[in-house]
Formats: sequence, C-alpha cells, structure tokens
Amino acid sequence: SECSNCKYKALIQNFDQNSDIYKNAASMCSNCPHKMFTQKTVIKKIYHNERNRYGYRPMLKNNALKLLLLLHFFHPDRFGIMKNLDVRTFAEKLHCNIKTIWNNLEILKRFTYISYSKTDTYTITLILNDYENYYLPANKNGRGFLVLSKDLMDKIIEVDSLVTLRIFLRELISLDEPALKGIVSIDHKTIKEIRHMLPSYCKPCIIKKSVVKPSEIFDVTVNDKSITFEINTKYLAKTQKQLLENEYFNSFRDFVYDFNSYIPEVNNQRILPDKYREFFDLEIPVKDFKLISISKINLEDLATIAVHYSYDLVINALSAIYKQYTLYDKHINNLPGLVTSFIRAELNTSSQAA
Repeated sequence: SECSNCKYKALIQNFDQNSDIYKNAASMCSNCPHKMFTQKTVIKKIYHNERNRYGYRPMLKNNALKLLLLLHFFHPDRFGIMKNLDVRTFAEKLHCNIKTIWNNLEILKRFTYISYSKTDTYTITLILNDYENYYLPANKNGRGFLVLSKDLMDKIIEVDSLVTLRIFLRELISLDEPALKGIVSIDHKTIKEIRHMLPSYCKPCIIKKSVVKPSEIFDVTVNDKSITFEINTKYLAKTQKQLLENEYFNSFRDFVYDFNSYIPEVNNQRILPDKYREFFDLEIPVKDFKLISISKINLEDLATIAVHYSYDLVINALSAIYKQYTLYDKHINNLPGLVTSFIRAELNTSSQAA
C-alpha cells in the first residue's frame, strides 16, 4: 500500500535503467524502510538563523538561477518529475545557447537542486529535488514557496545583473510574507540589510549601481543608507495568486468536461485513457464509472488549494475521492475540505517515508 505514493517508485517508472537516478531509486526500493517500520522521538535544538531555517546550498550564477526558476513552469508532477523536456526550449527562453543550458544543468545537478537523465540528443527527464517538501507546513520543515506568473518570470529573465536579480528575488519574497497578506507594495531596506544576503564583494556602491537601472518590476529610490522598493501593482503577491487561481479554475473546469467525455467510452469498454488511469485503476471492479460533478464554488476553492499545494496533488486527491466516494454514491458535504485532508495525509506519509 505504501508503493502508490512512493517517490522512488515514480523515479523507477520514469528514468532510464542505466541512469544513476534509476539505480539509486532501485537501491532505496530494495531496502524499503516500510518492511520494518520503527518510530522514535528525537529532540533537537535549532538556532533560527537564515541558513538553518531555509537550508544552504552554494549560490547560483545568473543563468543557473533563472533556469532553476524556469523549470518550475514545465508542469512537474507531485514528486517534481518532468519528462521529455527539450533543452532548446530553455535556450530560447533564456536567450542563450544550448551549451550554456547543458553547463547550467550540470551546475544545478552538482549543487543537488536537480537530478536529470539525458534521453535523446536534446531531450531530458528531470526531477526537482525536494519538490514534495515545498508544500509541507512549517512544523514539518516546509520552507514555503513564491508564486510567480509567466509574465513576472519573463521580466525576471530580462534582468541582466546577477546582483539585481538576487536583490529583486529577495524583495519579492519579503513582500510575500504571510503577515503582509500580499497587499503591501513598498519595502524599505538599509544597505546593511541588503549586504547580509549578498556575497562579500557587493559593496554599497555596487548595490546602489545595480538597482538604479529602470525596471518594470520595481520602482527603486536610493538614499545614502537605505533603498526603497515599490513593486508594480500587477506583480503584487495577491495579484499573482489571483492570476494563478484563475488559471487553475479554468484547468479544473476543463478537466471535469474532458474526464466526463471519456466515461461513455470507458463504460462501453472501448478505451481506458492513460491520462486518467489513476481514476480507473481499481482493486475491485465496478459495473459503471460515474460522471464527476463539481460546483462553481467548489472549483474556486479547489483552485485556491492548488495554489498552495499544486494542481497535481489536487488531482491525485480527487482520484482517491472518486474511487472511495463517487463510485459508491457516498455523499460529500465539503469537497474542498476532503481534498485538503487527503493532500495533508499524503504529504505526511511522504514526509515519514523520506
């Protein structure tokens, strides 16, 4: 039963047998801890500076940092796996040559941000390491995430200076703090505060020079000892999340229409669509599969949940609910609440397995 939500099973199914990723996953599978599960309480003191709060990996250069951000726009599944990625697309998006992309993929792999396997001349299968931990709550070592629209990502790619890029990303994160509720548009930082998050070579003159160039993301005012950042209102965290919610709402609505269009074919035993196999893969056969019906209000709530947990996790929860409730005509009082419960249970299981 543990295999259905196992990251290593997904790696084995998606990566080539000759790749190191496949071999490591196969090794983990053969020594699965669920064969003999023990539990103990460990008490650990944690001093909350930035490094042990968020973890630490070596700083990335300009193209590597942009590539890491860009990878998240290629629809990773709930384990962070993406198949058939064309590196030429990355080169086109980042306005660089293919050799630069290969070099930066190696850098990201060496610094353990990703793992990937080449499947063709220009095609790779890739996993974002620790992706499943993005959506964990803080008490389970979740580190949070930043919501970016495609438009904002395009503006980030246009930033030439690495120092400017690092400062702007930090400001986007600062303005997305939960306490600010995504509606605060102005932030003040002292030069000293900014220097703490940059390499030692970034003297005050370098910092000031890097942020005075006009940008569509921030309006910047530089003073002797401080800098004021005012974000373009269309890139406010609340606005970005609303755009993503609208996108997910349309995706879930289209999913319902598309899924229901297959039901007559499936019930007539003519096809079994691969893309919805998790809905039709049953231990106990049923006579007829049911249509899915989700109200507009529930679609809106599911879109909000997807912003926090990802589209893929919501679909996975819906598949479990379909097999346990919908097929047996069990009444559901609160679909969004039930979806959230399934997701949290899955994330908790994944956390224990890791």
